[in-house]
Amino acid sequence: MSACITDLYFSDAPMKSGGGAEHSRHKHNVYQLLYVVEGSISCEIAGTHFTATAPSLVFIGNYEPHIVSVASERYARYVLTLDPEGVDAELRPKLLSTVFSFHPSGFSHALDITPIAEEIRVLMENLVSEWSRPPEERLEGGITVMLAALLYRVQRFSPSHFADRDYGASEMLVASVRRTLESNFQNRLSLTELAEAHHISKYYLAHIFRKGTGYSLSEYLMLCRISYACRRLTEEAVEIREIAESAGFRDMSNFSRAFKETVGVSPSAFRKKMQGGSELLT
Repeated sequence: MSACITDLYFSDAPMKSGGGAEHSRHKHNVYQLLYVVEGSISCEIAGTHFTATAPSLVFIGNYEPHIVSVASERYARYVLTLDPEGVDAELRPKLLSTVFSFHPSGFSHALDITPIAEEIRVLMENLVSEWSRPPEERLEGGITVMLAALLYRVQRFSPSHFADRDYGASEMLVASVRRTLESNFQNRLSLTELAEAHHISKYYLAHIFRKGTGYSLSEYLMLCRISYACRRLTEEAVEIREIAESAGFRDMSNFSRAFKETVGVSPSAFRKKMQGGSELLT
């Protein structure tokens, strides 16, 4: 059983009357790949606005704030959700994961795949078919191999969407710092401490981290904390103050302000919205 994929499905359900409503800006600690096979979508990812029209792929990194809304009467797509830790542990060569994890300035989140659309659809259909089998019927390691085959075909078609080579020193450093922040976001982490732990200057660390992620370290740390809070507000019936403390906030007012600045609504409004059955498009 693969630890890479957490969800995978195809949907060609027609839009409800009234057209495509814009969904809330959101972020989460997963990678996502959208394969638009019919229609088009309007996207805002990490502050970049664009339209993706079939056939196209859309790559969303973990913690990238995004809005996806339907821009056509019909919208059919595959949605592939990946666990970053599982991808890092299993997917080989590591070059293939950079389409999700390494989004420097100017990265294009959408890719028109018209020349290889049918190839990608066959690969995706096979992956969905294998994913749909009961776990005990899956060939061990098969899903990861199929995922690698899919991403390999994309890499051969558009090498510029991937890092120039297998992880170089700076990419490995950024990936390591990201893992540190994602695993220790409850703690107080300083730029100086992170730089010393990785044996580089804090100025160089700040530079390559922003180049590789589009965020400062403090901004990324905040994204980790707010994403964790969002998940707990959705999944657990615990007091908001307790969630704020477990996310690393010492002051409730600071948590409320940061949450609203990042998500757009207060923590209580977010919980009410999620419990009311509101769904995010992706």
